[in-house]
Amino acid sequence: MSLIQQLGEDYKNLPAILEEYERGLEEVEPHLLIEGKNLEAANAEQAGWQLYYESRRADLYSLVKFFEAKTAAVRGMLFKKMNTYNQSLSDRQKDKYIDNEEKYLTQIEIYLEIKEVYEKYEAVCDAFRSRGYALNNITKIRVASLESVII
Repeated sequence: MSLIQQLGEDYKNLPAILEEYERGLEEVEPHLLIEGKNLEAANAEQAGWQLYYESRRADLYSLVKFFEAKTAAVRGMLFKKMNTYNQSLSDRQKDKYIDNEEKYLTQIEIYLEIKEVYEKYEAVCDAFRSRGYALNNITKIRVASLESVII
């Protein structure tokens, strides 16, 4: 089920969703470590963990895009309202008023909280890509050293 569908009315489930995703970040470090693991096990688990975190990142990306659209909608609604009631202001002045509207600020705050968690998952996914390259390099080095051994 999409995270957007899980939000609930007035986004009441959003704090629980973000908390769950934050908890997932706490468990990342042991999965990223290569030291102390044998090469075969580290290579075997790489794809699974990378898929897991990439999938969670994709879920968060849909939330980021959803709240970008919601924020733009709130801004548009406030701009339209401003046009109706105060036509003497320039567009720039209207933008400044909108930037201080409570409804818009609340929407921006929600968006930024989601974006923060998304960017953390983006960093984790980058770390898993780097880990994959490191494992590949280590494997190649080990294979090359085995080839030079005289039997």
